[in-house]
Amino acid sequence: MRFAFVICLLLLCISVSAQVVYKTIKADGSVVYSDVRSDGAVPVNLSSMNTVVVPTLNNAASQTTSQLNPIKKLSPEVQYQVFILSPAAGQTLRDNSGAVTIHAEVAPQKSGKFQLVIDNKIVKTQLKSKFQLENVHRGAHTIQIDFLDNSGKILASSNQQTFYLHKASALINAN
Repeated sequence: MRFAFVICLLLLCISVSAQVVYKTIKADGSVVYSDVRSDGAVPVNLSSMNTVVVPTLNNAASQTTSQLNPIKKLSPEVQYQVFILSPAAGQTLRDNSGAVTIHAEVAPQKSGKFQLVIDNKIVKTQLKSKFQLENVHRGAHTIQIDFLDNSGKILASSNQQTFYLHKASALINAN
C-alpha cells in the first residue's frame, strides 16, 4: 500500500515538472508567463537549474561589512513602575472628616497623567501624583494608581493595596 502511494507521488511530481511554461510579450511591453499556450507565446526552457554560489566571508570581511551597514538596534521599550508612597499598605488613617491624601511616584520620571482607582472605580485623573480626597467613607479601601501617557494609554500600574479609614463614632456622646 505504501509502495503504491510513493509511486503515485513520484508520477505526479514527474508530470508536474514536465509541464511547459509559455512566455508572452503583450503590446504594452508587459511580460506574462503561463502554462496555457496563446498567440505569440514562446516556450521557456526550464530544464537547467539556476544556481548561485555565495562566497563565505571571513571575520575581518564581515566586520567591515557590518561597520559599513550597521543594523540599527531598536532601543528596548522603557518599563515604567508606579509606587504608592502614602498611605502605606495596611495603614490605618484616623480622620473624622474623611480626608485622605494619596501620594504616588513613577520611575523613571516622565510627564503624563496619574489615575486614581479606589475600590475598583476610577476616581480622579490628573497631572499631579498627589491626590487630595475628602468625605471618604470609613472602612477598608483598596487603591491603585495608573500612569497614563498623554493619549490615555496605561503605561504602568501600581500594585493594589489596602488602607483603613477610622472615624470617631457619631453615637459616642462627647459629654
